Amino acid sequence: MTIPRTLKRCFTRRRRIEGERGLAMVETAIVLPLLALLMGGIVEYGTLWRDNLTVTTSSRAAARVVSNLGDDHLADYEAILSLDAALSTIDGFTIEGVLIYNAAASDGEPDSSCFDAGGDPQGSAGLCNYFSASEVAGMAAVDCSASCTEFPNNGNCAGGMSVNFCPQSARETDQSAGTTNVGVWVRIKRSYFTGIFPGDGVTITDRTVMQIEPDGL
Repeated sequence: MTIPRTLKRCFTRRRRIEGERGLAMVETAIVLPLLALLMGGIVEYGTLWRDNLTVTTSSRAAARVVSNLGDDHLADYEAILSLDAALSTIDGFTIEGVLIYNAAASDGEPDSSCFDAGGDPQGSAGLCNYFSASEVAGMAAVDCSASCTEFPNNGNCAGGMSVNFCPQSARETDQSAGTTNVGVWVRIKRSYFTGIFPGDGVTITDRTVMQIEPDGL
């Protein structure tokens, strides 16, 4: 039996179409994971950039509060509240430490004594007040509207959380004497949520230094 030429062409075209479909499926199986990886990387990088910017604006907001309050005994209290509120917009992060410190160094960095041998922040007499993650988280529950033991108004911060770099005794607000430069240093651990990058997250560190506003301004 002789197959008409027209039918032969139909069979050939059908096999070609089926072959092209199979090739398209193979190409899709190769491209889709790469595309998903690319999109996930863009999303992860974009949110990391956003969160890094949030940490920067948070440290600036806290430093601005410290600068405005100067030698007020609640300066650090109000600064930590401001910092915590600003950081709350970040998802999946852990505070690794906050320093409010005397930024007397020319580069604005905290003194080396504000860090232990492992590089973790710590308090240092006359130089920096350290606030842990739990202290920052619990600050909203501290009521200093009248008085509070955490930030006492006793002239030297004795018994309080700001005793190492006491606003009332260690921060100069007299312009003629040279006002104090105060810094806010913060470090957080931000977890990855796409699972694309190796590791469990990235560390974001930022600091802001401002001069205390002189009395009367």
